[in-house]
Amino acid sequence: MTAQIRLSDEDVAFLLTVLRNAVQPTTTQQLIDALRRQPSRG
Repeated sequence: MTAQIRLSDEDVAFLLTVLRNAVQPTTTQQLIDALRRQPSRG
């Protein structure tokens, strides 16, 4: 079973920024890792 995950508006904005600034295609795992490293998510 998969746990449901909710992203805040700030999380979505952060992920869009990561995608916009990427110099190459970004994998789902890279986006997850970036979100986990985001300071505001503690």
